[in-house]
Order: sequence, then structure tokens, then C-alpha cells
Amino acid sequence: MQSERAEIYTGNAQGILAGKIMTIINGIEIEVERKLIRSIRLSIKPPDARVHLSIPFYLPEREAETFLLRQWDWICRTREKVLNMPRFGQPEYISGEEHLLFGQRYRLQTEPVTSGSNSVTLLDGVLVMRCRPAATRENRQALLREWYREQLQPVLGMLVEEWRKRLGEAPVTWRIRLMRSEWGSCTARKRHLLFNLDLARVPVECIEYVVVHELTHLAVQNHGPAFQALMTQRLPNWKNLRKQLNDSIIWNTRSKQSEC
Repeated sequence: MQSERAEIYTGNAQGILAGKIMTIINGIEIEVERKLIRSIRLSIKPPDARVHLSIPFYLPEREAETFLLRQWDWICRTREKVLNMPRFGQPEYISGEEHLLFGQRYRLQTEPVTSGSNSVTLLDGVLVMRCRPAATRENRQALLREWYREQLQPVLGMLVEEWRKRLGEAPVTWRIRLMRSEWGSCTARKRHLLFNLDLARVPVECIEYVVVHELTHLAVQNHGPAFQALMTQRLPNWKNLRKQLNDSIIWNTRSKQSEC
């Protein structure tokens, strides 16, 4: 494989440790970024199937290149899959649109209100959004996101507590945040978990997979063989659930990614 490289440094960069490398292999541009992490993370991000590689500060460049070459078949397969995904425009949060809640599609119906507070309610299979006539798209988006948070909170609370006890883990803290490219994350040192708000749109069994995944990072802080073996022991069908999760179609593609 032939490759060429362009180095992009940040303002306070001191060599490659503080910046990014743009590597082109066989015509595919790969962004390599050094971060304060313990293991290599490779992801293919929609909608343009951009390849992003995060590596620890201490990792030699040659090892990063070797990793990319080992994963090359996966990169090519996954890029083709992402590029062939159905494309959706950004929602306007108006009547007639369909929005997902825990994997089920619901038609949105907006109704104007002149008094009282804005609200979203699920009534007879219809998402009813009541808001003032002057509400902008951003206002309606924020309203629906807050409603999603209210729906996701108890589901996550139940799953985190159930699996924490099942795995014999001490209490953890967690919160929900709209995340750009991950379904969840774990800071093992602080025993703190983050979950993507967009999980409110996927099936509950996929949310359960993410919960188990992040709790498992309390024991193993990478995605190596030990982590995968532990996941298989804890949730035997986790690979199928991961595929189902990453194949899910949601309006906001910010958090749809394929990760190795």
C-alpha cells in the first residue's frame, strides 16, 4: 500500500504529540489524532465515511500504521457500508415527520398554544408537540430533546442499577449528554459513565448493550481480547446488539458511527 502524509499541528504543538496527522492510504484520507487515552480507537463516521484514528500519546507512529494496515479490510468494508446508508435530511420538527422512540417510529403532530408551557406528549401513538406559534426550529428541536431526556433517564437508571448489582460493581455516577461520535463513555478512575442522548431513539436492548459495555470498561479500559471475552461472558449476544445499534437509522447522524 502506498501512503502519503500531511502533518497538521495545533497552535501550541510540540512535534506530532500535540497535533494531527492526515495520512492518505490508497486514496483514502485518514485523520490520526493523539489523545489522552489508553488504547487505539478506529471509527468510520457518516455521512462521508471519514476514517478517524485516535491513538495514545506514547504510541509510536509505526505501530499506528501497522494497526491501520491490519484493519484495512475492515476499513474498506465499513466505508462502503456507511456510504451506502440511506440518507435523511435534517428534521424541521413539524407535523407529518416521523421520529423514533426506543426503536419505534411515531408521527409528529405540532399544535399551537397561546398560554401555558410548551410540551411533548405521546398520545395514541402520535407525538404531540404543543408550542407557541413563534417557536423556531431550534426551539422545537430543544423541546423534543428535553422530552427524549425525560424518557431515557428512567430506562438508563434501571439498567445501570440492575447490571451494576448483577456484576458486583460498587455504585457509579452517570449522566446523559448529546455526544458527537460515541454511544457512551467510561471514566474508570472516577467511576463515571456518559450516555448519548440519541440512545432514546434506539431499541431498549441496544441501550442495555451500551450500559454493559461501559460498565465492563470499569474492569478493562480497552477493547482488546480480555474486554471482548468479558463482554461475551456477560452478554453473549453483544456483537449482534452492537451491529443492530450501528445499523439503526436515526434522524441525527451525529452519533451514528462504526467503531472497531
